[in-house]
Amino acid sequence: MTTFVTTVGGPLISQWYQYAGGPAINLDATPSVTITNLTTSAVVLGPTTVGVSNPATGVYRLSWDAAVTPDNYLVVWDGLSGGDAVQASEIVNVLAAAEGTGPCTWTGINTSCAPDWSTYAASFQEQALAYATLVLWAATGRQYGECPMTVYPCGRDTAGDVSGNGAWGWWWDYGTWVPYIWQGEWFNACGCGLPGCWACKPKCAAYLPGPVSSIIQVTLDGVVLSPSEYRVWDQQWLTRLDDADGNGQCWPSCQDFNAVTPAFEVIYTRGTPVPTALLSAAGTLAGEYAKACLGQQCGLPSRVVNIARQGVTVNLTDIDTLLDKGFTGITTVDTVIAALNPYSMKGRTRLFSFDTPIARVIT
Repeated sequence: MTTFVTTVGGPLISQWYQYAGGPAINLDATPSVTITNLTTSAVVLGPTTVGVSNPATGVYRLSWDAAVTPDNYLVVWDGLSGGDAVQASEIVNVLAAAEGTGPCTWTGINTSCAPDWSTYAASFQEQALAYATLVLWAATGRQYGECPMTVYPCGRDTAGDVSGNGAWGWWWDYGTWVPYIWQGEWFNACGCGLPGCWACKPKCAAYLPGPVSSIIQVTLDGVVLSPSEYRVWDQQWLTRLDDADGNGQCWPSCQDFNAVTPAFEVIYTRGTPVPTALLSAAGTLAGEYAKACLGQQCGLPSRVVNIARQGVTVNLTDIDTLLDKGFTGITTVDTVIAALNPYSMKGRTRLFSFDTPIARVIT
């Protein structure tokens, strides 16, 4: 299955051979292309031969912008070979724009290994980079890229309030230890404010869906706080610090989500920065994609698995095997993928717990 991003698209390619495993041949005439939405059965393109090129023997290509609703589409090529009707087809999965399903921010992509890069139009470069970043983001476990987030934390987590007497019933009450659960652990509250009574936890923290890369702005009751008033622990806990006089401070215990602007707002970037080596691999892959899109010889693998010529047989890795492992067929790119995702994970490992706090996000 081929994957495109909506409004970005890519090349649709069909290859024709005299017989299975035989030499490539051109058809009697340019084949037509028809694209149908598999969910609605609506034809979104064709049948048409407009825009179909023949860059090499047996190869027909059409650039499709995929300006359609994200879904699965059936692409059918119809032509004639020796007067007989022939047909080829594939399913194309069109994804939503990268804001929702792909990498948020991949800046500084290195295209130095694509020597012809500067000769391509800006729109074509953008298309090639969108393809490369989406493919490598998925191949490396969908874990790299920093996404801007605006959240409204709901409540707070503490190991005692700022006065040292505990919070929400977590205090020494008439000579009784009061147990409570925090971050999946049970504690007996002491409420004494002495060293050791905070159980190695910050006195006042708000949960942010992590990993938190950087805090852009924290607003409380319409006032933007100075970065000196807070810090982030463990890439997920926004901790309120004591003021200049050493007096304890804390976040609101609740939010009014019916208000036009909730009182407590945090803007930050979530995710892991893209490694330099991966940015270079993305530039290499974008360059090879650009060549393929223009019908030029490139390093992307074809579906040919063996070639026999003049007594010499060369076996190539099947492209389906490469795709199953998340590789591209380009050695320099695949080496980086293997180093960053050695177990071929499809996504970041996640842990779900009923004890995890809530941070509301406007969608």
